[in-house]
Amino acid sequence: MPYVFDIPNVRKQHTAVATNIGPARAWRAPNHPQGCLITMCALEDTAAKLNMDPLDFMLRNIALTAPRADVYRDELQIAADLIGWKGAWHPRGQGSGVNKRGMGLAIHTWGGRGHNSNCEISIHSDGSVNIKIGSQDLGTGTRTAILIVAGDTLGLPIDKIQLNLGDNQYPADGGSGGSTTIGGVSSSTRRAAVDARDQLFAKVASALNAQPDDLEAVGGSIRVKSAPSRSMSWKDACARLGTQPIQVVGKNPGPGDLISSGVGGAVMADVSVDTETGIVKMNKMVCVQDCGLIISMKTAESQVYGAMIMGIATSLYEEKIMDRNTGRMLNPNMDFYRLAGIGDVGELVVHMMTGKGYDERGPIGLGEPPTVGPMAAINNAVANAIGVRVPFMPITPDRVLAALNPQGGNNATV
Repeated sequence: MPYVFDIPNVRKQHTAVATNIGPARAWRAPNHPQGCLITMCALEDTAAKLNMDPLDFMLRNIALTAPRADVYRDELQIAADLIGWKGAWHPRGQGSGVNKRGMGLAIHTWGGRGHNSNCEISIHSDGSVNIKIGSQDLGTGTRTAILIVAGDTLGLPIDKIQLNLGDNQYPADGGSGGSTTIGGVSSSTRRAAVDARDQLFAKVASALNAQPDDLEAVGGSIRVKSAPSRSMSWKDACARLGTQPIQVVGKNPGPGDLISSGVGGAVMADVSVDTETGIVKMNKMVCVQDCGLIISMKTAESQVYGAMIMGIATSLYEEKIMDRNTGRMLNPNMDFYRLAGIGDVGELVVHMMTGKGYDERGPIGLGEPPTVGPMAAINNAVANAIGVRVPFMPITPDRVLAALNPQGGNNATV
């Protein structure tokens, strides 16, 4: 704290309060959503006091977010274009009528360096390829990513590779979680696939009248880079292995810098607030996210969509109701613990940062970073809409009405 911003002349004080309601457990991006909420809301309040557009305020002070200042600057400008910020934003609390619209923003970060991983790849004389890795796929596309990396390296379609995943008889791998999986498995798979491919090149180079370094694996064949017509099929190349298959294990960490850590993202939210009922409606949310080299765009975008929905549910609906006397949770089931439904999320837009400055960093974990910003962006959007800050989360109708009328009264006059 302050979150992301390195603000000079800061004094901090932390007080721990015992609540006697059982131990806390990690949500995605532990501590980051809370730190982001407190910091971004304070900055937006400062912008409001200065009668400034918070986007302009953030961009003027973006140097304080070094070393990712350039990333945040680009992401904020892209997000602003995607959500139509300049046309929709207004000074806090302005607008007539009962239904008021507001815009809010936040920026966030996360580490995401890959965990320790071991990947075994075998190439057999019949052309078959087997991968064994002890990782798990929790539904985030881990299988797809491993196959894409191996297929791209070996020049094979992914349906020609057999993947054996998630068993303790396979080479050890870190647990799936903490946004570490994609970096770990992609790195170990890449190293194993490169070593296996190079051993195959050494077996067939003489038959193609070339040196192993002159060969490449493309489109199911092994060919000479400078003379692609000199080639042989993958199956014919593997037939030269005889009774001795190629079997290698790639490791992460290992030689070469294939992955890194530290990403940036920007979130903007567009909401409407009914000042008579206190109901907050999501109109649109935009997330612009960096995660280094993207292996599968579809699964990367899917993780961001899921994180945005998760953030909306946290901001507006999810709440543990605790008995003040016993410390027991009163709504421990889906009958009374409210989650966001399909009609609650509004329009979601995802933009992934790619190209120079991003791709060369290698894959970085994505499961957690986009869950960080939505809570702050939504809270800022509500404050922009109604002119006052709702100081508690989630932003339920009763809390909106209490913020609007701290002494009670008729909301219709707001």
